[in-house]
Amino acid sequence: MEAMNDAAAARAIGSLPALHASSLQLLRRGASGAFLVTIGGTGLSFLANLVMARVIGRHEFGVYALMFSWVSMLAVIAQAGQDISMIRLLPSYIREGAWGKVRGLRRGIGTIVLATSCCIALGGCVAVYLIGANQSASWRHTFYIGFAMLPVLTQLQQSGALHRAFKRPVVSGLYQTLGRPLLLIVLLGVLVLTVREIDAPWAAAASLAAAALALAGSARHLQHSWPEAGRAAAPAYEIRRWLVVGSQMSMLSIIVVSGSRLDVLILGALMGPGDVGPYYAAVRMAGFALFAQSAANVVLAPMIAERFDARDMGGLQLVATRAARFAFAGALAVSMGFGVAGNWLLGLFGPGFDAAYVPLLVLLCGYCVSTSMGEVGFMLSMTRFQRRASMLVLVGVVANAAVAWLLVPSFGATGAAIGAVASLLVWRALAWRTVRRRLGIDPSIFGVPGKELSR
Repeated sequence: MEAMNDAAAARAIGSLPALHASSLQLLRRGASGAFLVTIGGTGLSFLANLVMARVIGRHEFGVYALMFSWVSMLAVIAQAGQDISMIRLLPSYIREGAWGKVRGLRRGIGTIVLATSCCIALGGCVAVYLIGANQSASWRHTFYIGFAMLPVLTQLQQSGALHRAFKRPVVSGLYQTLGRPLLLIVLLGVLVLTVREIDAPWAAAASLAAAALALAGSARHLQHSWPEAGRAAAPAYEIRRWLVVGSQMSMLSIIVVSGSRLDVLILGALMGPGDVGPYYAAVRMAGFALFAQSAANVVLAPMIAERFDARDMGGLQLVATRAARFAFAGALAVSMGFGVAGNWLLGLFGPGFDAAYVPLLVLLCGYCVSTSMGEVGFMLSMTRFQRRASMLVLVGVVANAAVAWLLVPSFGATGAAIGAVASLLVWRALAWRTVRRRLGIDPSIFGVPGKELSR
């Protein structure tokens, strides 16, 4: 028996270089395709926001930005971590040939998330009815439409998560990242030609229609590309396990997205929609610095889970380091470009938007430093340290709230940007330290590919 175990171990060790090469090849190929989709999607999203700001004006754009920030945050709450649990669980189901569980995962989680998002949307509409008396009709109508969009967004995210779990990184972003902003631009163009005066509710309605069309396309693609082995399998449900895994991962997702939107929400609460518009434009521009990281993460998340489950820590170090360097190179290139042309680009949104140039620079510097640390969030959440990751992100959110609340009254949007960067750097630095100690991996750009740390 010992001889058989030794032989199996020898075969496993001998296969590791091939596994490393395969993982690296998949990372490069998948990240390259997702990279192109992410560039196109980020550019189209920027263009859609630019067109919207020019069409509806600074104040109405601020109202739309506040609505979309709230809806985006509530969409993550409605997901309850189930989109991430799909990416975590589905690869193991496929490896085991458990196609009934794969089919049950798709149906069961989709139904749970849809019901949850509908309940949250209804509660949001009630809240708008109760507290919206002091707001304008435009504000109320925009938020009503935004909450109607919530179930559509969550189902679109579910569909994208399934594509990612099947290792289709390009397809996963084709509809949500690329298709939705493209459709929004087209619909805004139609409104310009057919409606006399376009305001925030009209923009919200166009966004809802674009999300619905993108969802229809993604669902149809998923149906046609569903593996034959899983079509005839009877659905098998592990509801309890899914809820447990989702609940463990949901806290991290909720805290991360809440923290990323907190600067916009605090700025809106203290300064009003007029200041939110330019800052939101700066946030969207600064998001270009993260496109390389986003592209790599589409492929990286399931690969982290696979390497960790196989106890291939050298392979885990390899993909982590390559992904970190890829993300940092993208962030640095974008930051240098926007450092030169950012003021002019902000001016394209309309009068007064160039006031957000300094906040833009603050955000870009923060993103460069944060990407240099590597994808520490997935390194923890995909290796069963999601609770610790949640606590670290929560520390960052508290830092964001404290800094933004202190600085926004005096420095406006610049204070909000400093709060956002403080949050990002605090939790990611703590997470980087935890990854090194718990996994023996240096996920930063300074890690040695294929060589785990001594613990």
